[in-house]
Amino acid sequence: MKLKIYYNNIIFLLFSFFLGNITAQVGIGTTTPEGMLDIESTSSGFVFPKVSLTSRASESPVTNPNGGGIVEGTVVYNTNTTQTGSNDVYPGIYVWDGNEWIAQYIKEDNQKFEQSTLEFRVPESAGFMNVPGLANGSSFTPKYSGTYRIEANFNFGAGELNPPGTPNSVRMATQEGYFRFNFDGSNYDIYTHAYSINNQLIGTGTGYEAFRHDSSLILYENLRAGVTYSFGLRVDVIVDNEFQTEAYAGIDLPCTVEFIYLEE
Repeated sequence: MKLKIYYNNIIFLLFSFFLGNITAQVGIGTTTPEGMLDIESTSSGFVFPKVSLTSRASESPVTNPNGGGIVEGTVVYNTNTTQTGSNDVYPGIYVWDGNEWIAQYIKEDNQKFEQSTLEFRVPESAGFMNVPGLANGSSFTPKYSGTYRIEANFNFGAGELNPPGTPNSVRMATQEGYFRFNFDGSNYDIYTHAYSINNQLIGTGTGYEAFRHDSSLILYENLRAGVTYSFGLRVDVIVDNEFQTEAYAGIDLPCTVEFIYLEE
């Protein structure tokens, strides 16, 4: 009788030992797991559960098999893209923090548009003229919904100045105008000007022109993924007294318009 009892006790202890090891640590590809779950492979990866999320703010379609809400730290790979403009999701790994899905990847979207022809000549009183490569009707389509920084950079230079009316003298004058940036139907006017000099004291008279004057405009706009937004850059010269030649837009460097994604 005692031998049978001892035998049963040994079987129970061995079973408890192995069961304890199984529930404590699981190794896949290794016989010596170093954590609750230890996966080792030289050629395969771990595939997260793939789901089609509908919103960062919604647990659906993920559920808790024990009932109630899903727990913090739940990880999935989302395969869906939404373009509602609010709480949008995009393909990638997400973690539930108890309130919303948090993307586990960096969202980057940056696009720069440049003037295609440098030293674009702008006559006085011709009205607003399209800057080449940035004409009205240009467009940008954001990859993500959220806040974008829109930075428009302009530069302007004056043309060749007439000689002064008297010998051995110096004349300096300015050409003035406006850059007009249009985004999604709204106009933003930026004043600009540049100087030129004609110095009759140097040689038989020397002219200096195309001194670059830089200016910029920065906007912060909430954009919606997948929606095409129109923009354009134009320039107009309103003061051109005493000049032989027209003003310039884009001296040495092109005028540019850049869109940069910042945050949800």
